[in-house]
Amino acid sequence: MLASLKKQGYVSPSPVQSTVIPKILRGKSILAQSETGSGKTHSFLIPIIDRIDCSLPRLQSIIIAPTRELARQIYDFAIPFVDHFQQLKIRLFTSETDVSENLSGLSIAPHIIIGTPGRIADILLKKNSLRLQNVKSVVLDEADMLLELGYFDDIESLFASLDSPQIIVTSATLKQNLRDELRKFVRADFEFESEKTETASTVKHHFVDIKHQGKNNALLSFLNIRKPYLALVFASKKKTVEEAYSYLRSNKIKAIYFSGDLDERERKRAIRAIRSNDYSVIVSSDILARGMDIPDVTDVVSLDLPYELDFYYHRAGRSGRFGKDGDSWIFYDDDSTSLPLSLIDEKKVSFDFFTLKNDKLNIDPVGLLPKTKLKKKKDFISEEEKKEIKIAKANTRSEKVKPGYKKKTAYAIDRVKHKYKRKAIQKAVRRQLQEKTKGNAK
Repeated sequence: MLASLKKQGYVSPSPVQSTVIPKILRGKSILAQSETGSGKTHSFLIPIIDRIDCSLPRLQSIIIAPTRELARQIYDFAIPFVDHFQQLKIRLFTSETDVSENLSGLSIAPHIIIGTPGRIADILLKKNSLRLQNVKSVVLDEADMLLELGYFDDIESLFASLDSPQIIVTSATLKQNLRDELRKFVRADFEFESEKTETASTVKHHFVDIKHQGKNNALLSFLNIRKPYLALVFASKKKTVEEAYSYLRSNKIKAIYFSGDLDERERKRAIRAIRSNDYSVIVSSDILARGMDIPDVTDVVSLDLPYELDFYYHRAGRSGRFGKDGDSWIFYDDDSTSLPLSLIDEKKVSFDFFTLKNDKLNIDPVGLLPKTKLKKKKDFISEEEKKEIKIAKANTRSEKVKPGYKKKTAYAIDRVKHKYKRKAIQKAVRRQLQEKTKGNAK
């Protein structure tokens, strides 16, 4: 195993791997919740392969992923181990191929099968093509997505045919409904490991006020300014994705389009092109936001925010993978601030603010504060500023009502607000100078 890992370029484990691998090696059932890009896939592949008895020609491990792309990715990560475990047999079962093709060659059982829930149920339960008595581990990768897509019925049917296997669950987010579903078939020794974060700490998060210029025009302007090495552009609606892609192509931007509506051949071709770095811009629905390892994404752009805000962290996590720096940019207008406000209120990550206007991307020192339509404007005032406003009100209050007292109070409050706005601007200017100095140093 060590020789194989060294050949593949893996020398030091990530934090989640250091925690999870020893427990899986000891046969523990575990749920590993960790940020995207933290190495969860190898955290279960390494101990599972290490525990396989290659001399026993029986199915010993099942790995279930929610989409064909994720299943293929896990398979691609697993295959290099075969060079050092030469008797090891691994099969991929997804709708990429016909059921008849999946069934061929099963007279010699694979040690590990990787696939999507529906196809695995077809092969193992409907066709009864492999004996299940020796299955000692089952992986539910991206379990939150498996639940959201309604695959837990197939998973429950599979577990009914197994003899108390070790269960390994991975997820970037963990909601109560997933916990409830897992209780139906997990063992008593089930352990939970969490890093309590959904996006790598190396990702910076930015809101960009696009000043009502339209998302497509703003995106083109942003790409020309930013010139990212590899940008991944997300939108919640298929129509928005298609329009953004067409607009970029018509303006000579080398972009590729990806969504669940592509047919099998188009999806394969797109994934190959993405992995080969043939394009500098990928425009996609949220299908690429979950679990996919796209190397070297420097910038993630959200043309809008998904209504399920947890999806935002999956999007942002496509950059900043494996310790690399990344940036996540969210476009908004000052009349569409409800979702940005909700995301900020969660306080899971910190944001800064920019404006995009006249083909310039500038730091916005006060962010959402000056927007008159913003209902929760006071939420963004610091405790220190609130305290000074109270003092200003108290200093202008008198026992007797005097002419012009309201104006005096308003003037005193405005002076406090102006003071803190000036502080914010000075802070932003200092930050710009620091970044410029760093850039010159590089």
